[in-house]
Amino acid sequence: MPLAIEILKSSYYTANQVPGNLAVVNQIRTTYGAIIKEACSSANARLESYILEALFFIESKGNPNAANGQAYGIGQLDTKTASNIPFWLKKRAKIMTDSQEAKIYQLFGNSLADCLLNLKWDNAPSKCSGTADSTNLITKQHLINPEINIWLSAMYMDFLVDKYSEGGIIGIGNPTRVRMDKIIVHYNAGQGNANKVPKALTPADTVIFVKNNISITTADYINKFIGTNGLIDSITRTL
Repeated sequence: MPLAIEILKSSYYTANQVPGNLAVVNQIRTTYGAIIKEACSSANARLESYILEALFFIESKGNPNAANGQAYGIGQLDTKTASNIPFWLKKRAKIMTDSQEAKIYQLFGNSLADCLLNLKWDNAPSKCSGTADSTNLITKQHLINPEINIWLSAMYMDFLVDKYSEGGIIGIGNPTRVRMDKIIVHYNAGQGNANKVPKALTPADTVIFVKNNISITTADYINKFIGTNGLIDSITRTL
């Protein structure tokens, strides 16, 4: 595995649930595998398909029309976050690949892509803003398009893997240790909550801290993702 992801001793799923979970993962792979592979191969941070397969299982069971509050689609992105992802990848992390940039233009057209890639700050007003009080450039209709949602989710994970990697520079050395626990807190509960997690905590300790101080739901998410019998554990055992 290009990315070294620690599997926790704690768990959310039982061994008996693994076959059913993998059956859903296989459905996601069958339906969206080509898009997922293309999005991963275009990423800077050595994303692997199983990371997105796990994400889409937990977020929506692969349902492109899933909606929960203001979160939409297979990766359950909200319009505010989605509108910032290209900007974060290109201007903040400065790791957007040529393939990713070309895909933004392909998916959104020249005018909207220019606005997405050239924001001055998060959700900054631009010539593409619909109204003065709504600067979200990406809409619900964009996010229920599975190709758009998969690509934006992949770019977001690319940004987060780069942000929360330890022990080496992305792309150099093998493997790169990535703090998937912190990625999950950021993706599920936002950067503000991710910043609350003390840097010295181990992944196992992060689960306890998150459960007591942030959200039981987010703590469960970590175990679903990287716990024993979780999605990463289950999928990688079959590769």
